[in-house]
Amino acid sequence: MSKKITPVSFVPRFFGAFGQFFKYMGSGDYAARCQQIAAGDVLASETEPQTITETVEVIREIEVAAPALDTVSSDGAYQLLQLLQQEARFIDFTQESIDGYDDADVGAAARQIHAGCAKVIQQHFTIETVKDAAENSRIDIPVGYDAKQVKLQGRVAGDGPYTGTLIHPGWKVVETRLPKVASTDSLHILAPAEVEV
Repeated sequence: MSKKITPVSFVPRFFGAFGQFFKYMGSGDYAARCQQIAAGDVLASETEPQTITETVEVIREIEVAAPALDTVSSDGAYQLLQLLQQEARFIDFTQESIDGYDDADVGAAARQIHAGCAKVIQQHFTIETVKDAAENSRIDIPVGYDAKQVKLQGRVAGDGPYTGTLIHPGWKVVETRLPKVASTDSLHILAPAEVEV
């Protein structure tokens, strides 16, 4: 007996689409499964369930804690938000309810916001991949690798070296070109109120 599928409303679909876009771009396996579904192929989860018993030994999981900062400077964050607002109206978009708009209107707005955000990133940052290799290619990870730059998944035994499949090359900032400001007193004002008189 098939399980009834409940339709998803617009807002969860919209934000889900952004998440699925990055997941699709970041995983070749996931993209292949999406293409299977689009072609009408039946997934294994839609067939009769089978019980599979397998003993798996979990040797070690590597967890890297988020960096703890002694001091936090919000000036750079304010600057970036200001730039995103100026070029892409980013704050306007995230603060406004989109429930009353149809998919076509939201799609057109998202295209403009994407172009503006891309312009800000390209002008003020140089971003490169962490691993310069094609996705789904086999790469070697040496002993003593930097766990902040490389995240190992699956069964991790010993201290390396390791050989694995590159799922996502990662991103890193190699240069920042945020504008210099003489005073940081009003950086928290992301966009001034506009009054026509």
